[in-house]
Amino acid sequence: MTVLMASNLGLVPQRRLGALLADRREQYGYSVSEMAMRSMSRFTPSELNAIEAGNVTLDDVTVEALGLLYEFNSTPPTQQRSKLIIADDEEIPVSLVSDGYSDDIRLWVLQRYIALVYLLRNAAVGQRLPLRVEDVQVLASAFEMASTEVSTVLHNIMDDDAIMLGEMAERMRRRLFVPAAGLLVGPTPAGMLVLVK
Repeated sequence: MTVLMASNLGLVPQRRLGALLADRREQYGYSVSEMAMRSMSRFTPSELNAIEAGNVTLDDVTVEALGLLYEFNSTPPTQQRSKLIIADDEEIPVSLVSDGYSDDIRLWVLQRYIALVYLLRNAAVGQRLPLRVEDVQVLASAFEMASTEVSTVLHNIMDDDAIMLGEMAERMRRRLFVPAAGLLVGPTPAGMLVLVK
């Protein structure tokens, strides 16, 4: 159940996107009701309120529709410099809180991180990438591990999981994300990991 929940995690951090949408709407001087009217019945005011509050899991079709409505860029992930943060404004999915945090979830998050790094650096999967010291420190803090242990696990993932990483990176290449909101990496005991510009 928990692993299935994690595998369905999108690339868009819900709360960070919601805050961006609310700010954008306020800059335009629109109320939520006016923005719903502009959507030509695609969204109701209550749906937009929930989205802006970060309480809705968004699929790519909805992200694209919101991009048109709020006039922001949504795109498949492309090469960019990024840094890893623990986003305390993002909530851990309820199923992970109730089911507990497992070693399988930790491994999945680290694999997802490496797949995103391959994607963002436009590097061939299987190539050993240099690790950013700052990212390793964030991962070590998030998982309560030593930095050397995190580095070892990440190098083992790069060396041993090339096929799975390639499949994961390809699935993510087809997903939409919002550059200003960052890329959701996954849940940790310390909070959600997000790659930001």
